Amino acid sequence: QRRVRDLWSTACMAFELATGDLLFEPKKGSAYGKDDDHLALMIELLGPPPKKMALAGKFSSEFFTPELGLRNIAELKSWPLASVLIDKYHFQKDVGEAFADFLLCMLRWRPEQRASAKEMLSHSFL
Repeated sequence: QRRVRDLWSTACMAFELATGDLLFEPKKGSAYGKDDDHLALMIELLGPPPKKMALAGKFSSEFFTPELGLRNIAELKSWPLASVLIDKYHFQKDVGEAFADFLLCMLRWRPEQRASAKEMLSHSFL
């Protein structure tokens, strides 16, 4: 079994260092909680989680419908990370795309699919 350190938080910190903003900053709404918004932000950025993963948790039914929709937030708007970096933070297109690719290697829903630190050292963005 491959032993790796999880780099999800490393990607979040790298985004924050580069932009000055948190990658995910959930807020409580009138009809949903911060956890609902956190999931919504993740889905908008990364796409839906694997169904088996999303529905396997003890509290999954509080957040997801059986069809993998969010129970308390109806409309999601996909905003790929490269577009966020280019449109919101004014990264040059090539830099925004390369940095997004770098971060997304560490931001996969399934931890075993995330890149290792050793793999990240050879990423073309560096």
